[in-house]
Amino acid sequence: MKEEAIRKFRDALGPEDFLDSSQALERYLRSTIPVHRRIAAVARPRSVDQVRAVVAIAAQHKIPLYPISTGKNWGYGSANPVRDDNLIVDLSQMNRIIEVNSTLAYAVIEPGVTQAKLYRYLEEHGTGLMMDPTGSGPQCSVLGNALERGYGITPYGDHFASICGLEVVLANGEVLRTGFTHYPQARSSYVYKYGIGPYLDGIFTQSNYGIVTKMGLWLMPKPQHTEVFYFFAQNESDLPGLINAVRSLLLSGTVRSAINLVHRDRALTMTDQYPWTAMRYAQPLHEGVARRLAKKRNIFTWNGVGAVYGTRQQVKASKKVIKALLKGKVDRIQFVSDQHIRFLDVILDLFGQRLPFGLSKKISLLKQSFGILKGKPAEVSLKTPYWRAHQSPPQCDLDPARDNCGLIWLAPVIPMQAEDVKLFVNLVRRIVAHYRFETCLTFTAVNPRALDCSLPILYDKSDPEEISRAEACYEHLLKECMASGYIPYRTGIQSMKNLVSPEDHYWRVVHALKKALDPDGIIAPGRYNV
Repeated sequence: MKEEAIRKFRDALGPEDFLDSSQALERYLRSTIPVHRRIAAVARPRSVDQVRAVVAIAAQHKIPLYPISTGKNWGYGSANPVRDDNLIVDLSQMNRIIEVNSTLAYAVIEPGVTQAKLYRYLEEHGTGLMMDPTGSGPQCSVLGNALERGYGITPYGDHFASICGLEVVLANGEVLRTGFTHYPQARSSYVYKYGIGPYLDGIFTQSNYGIVTKMGLWLMPKPQHTEVFYFFAQNESDLPGLINAVRSLLLSGTVRSAINLVHRDRALTMTDQYPWTAMRYAQPLHEGVARRLAKKRNIFTWNGVGAVYGTRQQVKASKKVIKALLKGKVDRIQFVSDQHIRFLDVILDLFGQRLPFGLSKKISLLKQSFGILKGKPAEVSLKTPYWRAHQSPPQCDLDPARDNCGLIWLAPVIPMQAEDVKLFVNLVRRIVAHYRFETCLTFTAVNPRALDCSLPILYDKSDPEEISRAEACYEHLLKECMASGYIPYRTGIQSMKNLVSPEDHYWRVVHALKKALDPDGIIAPGRYNV
C-alpha cells in the first residue's frame, strides 16, 4: 500500500484504528477453514463518517475493501477476505444500540453489537423483549448474521425476515437508507420494512454492493409462558416419521419456533472430543465406540428440540397436539419449563461440587439449550469445532479460529419430506465415510417447508494429511449436493466461485448490479465471484 494512502487512513481514523503491523494483522488471518490470505491492513472506523472516509480513500487509491462485523464467521472464512491484499474494514467499534422501542418491539443497532450485548441490554433495561440467538456464541454480530441470512430457533428465527430498514455506505461514498428510513419525517421507519417503490434490503445480504452500518431489527415480546420440548428416537429408521411429524407441527401453526433434529454423532461433538485413545488413533469413529459414548451421555440416535410460546392455556393446548403427533414416533418426550430450571438451580446450589460430573454437565447443557430458546445466547454449540482438536476447549470464551480448530460448514437446504431427507442422508454419509470423517447431522426447520442441514467437516488442523482430506471431502460434498439439487443457503469464501456460472442469467443480473453500484469493484471483490 502506498505511503500516501496509509497517511490518509491514519489521518481519517487515528493511528490506533489503522493497523498494519504483522502482529496486529495476525488475528484477522486466523480461520477454521484451510485458507491462507494476505491482507493489506485493517481499518477500524467508529462512525458512518469514518466509513465514508475509508471508502473515499480506497476509491481514490484503488484499494479493495473487505468489511466485517466482528469477524466470527467461523467455518465460512472468519475475518478473511475472499481475495488477497484487501484492506479489512473492521466494524466492531461501531457497537451502539441506538434505540430499543419496547412498545413496538424493535431495536436499531450497529454492526459491532454482539448477541451478548443485545441480550444484556434487553434484560438490564427491563424491556420485556427477547432476541433470537444463533448457535455461534455470545460474541458474534447480530447484524452480520442477519446479512448472511442466518437463522436461530425461536419464532423470530429467520433473521433476514426481522430486518426493517438499513443504512448502507455505497462505493461512491453516498449513504443509502432503505424502506421509509430515507424520509426524515417518517414515523414508521422501523415498523414497516418495504417502504414505497422497489424493495432493496435483500440486495445487501450475501453481497458486496455496500457496507451496512445500521439496521432496524424486530424483536419478540416475551411470552407469558414458554415450554421447551425435547424428544428422542433410538433407531435410524425413525427419521422419516420424525420429518413428517415436524412438518405437520409447523404447517399447522402448533409450533412457531424452529425445530432441530440432531443426530447422535453431532450431539457427541457438543459433549465430548474425539476418543483418540479408545480409537487407537484410527478414523472415523467406530459405531461401537459411538454407541458406548452415547449411552454414557444418555444421547439417542435422533434428538429433537423445539418450543411452544404463549399463554398457559395456549401452551397447554399445543402440548396436547405435540404429544399426539409424536406418539409412536419417539421413544421419549419431555417438556421443560422455567419451574424445572429453577428446581435444577436449587439442586446445583445445594449439592454443587458433590454432584457427579456427568450429571452437572448434563444440567448445564440443558440450561443452555433452554436459555437459547428463551433468547439467551450460549456457547453450547461452539464446542463442536474442538471435536478433533488435541487440546481441550477452554471453559468459556470459546474461539475456534484462535484455537486453531478445523471446521468447514456445508449448509444445504432440503425439502421437508421424508424421501428427500433419506436421499440426502445416504448421499452425504457415503462421501463423508470415504474421507474418514464423522457425519454430524443437524436438521433445522428454517420454515415449515424446508430444512437446512448444518453439516460440519471437523478435522485436525495441525495434521496436513487430514487438512487435505477435509478439503477434498468438502469439494466432493458440494459437487454432489449441487448435482442432486440440494443447494447450500450460504457458503465459505473458498468455494463462492463454484456456485456462480456466467451462463446463468441470475448471476449476470447480479454482476450488472455490482457494476452499477460499484463499477471499480472496491467493496469485497470476489464475494460470490462478483
